[in-house]
Amino acid sequence: MNDSVLGVEAALCVTAGITAGNLSSDFDTARLGEMRCSDRKMKQRKTAYELSASQVTTPAKAVSLFWRLAGKRRKPLGSVLDLGAGDCRFARGGSYSRYVGIEIDPARSRQAVLPKNAELINDCAFRHTGQDYDACIGNPPYVRHHFIESPWKEKTVATIEAALGVTLKRNCNLYLYFLCLGLVKTHKKGLVAMIIPYEWVSRPSASPVRDHIRAKKWNVTVYRFQETIFDGVMTTASVTIIDKGSSDGRWSFFDLDHEFKVVPRKGAADAKEGVIGYEKRGAAWALRGMSPGTQKVFTLTEGERNHFGLKKSDVVPCVTTLRHVPATVRILTPAAFKNHFIDAGGRCWLIKSYAKKISPTLRAYLKAVPEDFRDTWTCHNQTPWFKFRQHPTPQLLVASGFTSYGPKVVINKVGALAVGSVWGIHSKTRLPGRKLQHHLYGIDVEKRVVAHAEKLKKIEVKQLNTLLNAFHEQQRTKN
Repeated sequence: MNDSVLGVEAALCVTAGITAGNLSSDFDTARLGEMRCSDRKMKQRKTAYELSASQVTTPAKAVSLFWRLAGKRRKPLGSVLDLGAGDCRFARGGSYSRYVGIEIDPARSRQAVLPKNAELINDCAFRHTGQDYDACIGNPPYVRHHFIESPWKEKTVATIEAALGVTLKRNCNLYLYFLCLGLVKTHKKGLVAMIIPYEWVSRPSASPVRDHIRAKKWNVTVYRFQETIFDGVMTTASVTIIDKGSSDGRWSFFDLDHEFKVVPRKGAADAKEGVIGYEKRGAAWALRGMSPGTQKVFTLTEGERNHFGLKKSDVVPCVTTLRHVPATVRILTPAAFKNHFIDAGGRCWLIKSYAKKISPTLRAYLKAVPEDFRDTWTCHNQTPWFKFRQHPTPQLLVASGFTSYGPKVVINKVGALAVGSVWGIHSKTRLPGRKLQHHLYGIDVEKRVVAHAEKLKKIEVKQLNTLLNAFHEQQRTKN
């Protein structure tokens, strides 16, 4: 991401405080200390200017590439607007008559070196009144919708919707707000060129924006980076260029190799069938893994369960990952669960804090959890903080993330609950587990999804629904 952040109105939100808390004697201080370090990253809410959470400086070589690609559409450019300009590094290397950079954080723009035809404005990008720019550029912040605070979110969405005549989905990422702002700020034949996640070309949360662009018949060119360009950021990035001056509605896709050489792609996905569609539930359906609040508190290893004195009646088997499970394991039997989860030290027990009756030992465990451990969005939005909604037991378990071909699929004979990035497959009737598993393993999912990161691929819940619906239709036709 660029040196940019949320708009000034978002400062109304309040940072969730981090307090040390008092450890009960029922807890092992060292053990909870280990939990604290890794959990602290996820529990703080992203506020208006929590800069470290949403900003990564754009590498100089990426800026040079950006201008080389943008220059193929317009050269020279007239007026250019850079949303979230940071130190205005996009002001260097481009061919334009006038550059205006908007940056909310004076600390980020303090080192800016501007050419004579460039201007820096320290303000919120969404309050900028300028219009009719020849091009809108930048590398906006990537912030998940959970962390975009009210009332800034509602005000900004309403403004964008009124200007474009679209209805945005409330679960879209912040970078889409900036992309839409670019469409608003450029004139009717303008150019919008931004470094944004490649996922926007297929994710349902971005569908209103894609539909709007298609309806206008603007040309879109997307260059996908094959390698990570931002340190510490897994998201697959792209240079996306929307040409409002073209009207044949053509979408073109390219890859950028490690030397930034441009390589043509077949489409958004590698397969000729394209990206797997997103469908609603059918006879069988997928359900994302449970999100109890934080796995560090709600899921335990066998050693931790014994350490805290919790009985088997206080917990239920769960699966938080299938990464370490060999591909040869197709059925998660009690023996396989013991071998690959319990004895292997995996987080395999979900505490039953959702139950109506909680044992004194489990209640003592929950009471001793320090406040900063439960300082998560989920815990803040359930009453009491530990009473999460239990999901039904899935018939099959699917690893949503994978690196090649397709996700792992196991038949759930042990009756484990799916947690986190493990999806569950459900049905009101008993499914032909082995046939369904064989069907899913026969699909090259890797070629039909958009890469989540450099090597990591991910199948979404509604995409899995599409595969399940296809299987059901095959079975129905055969019968």
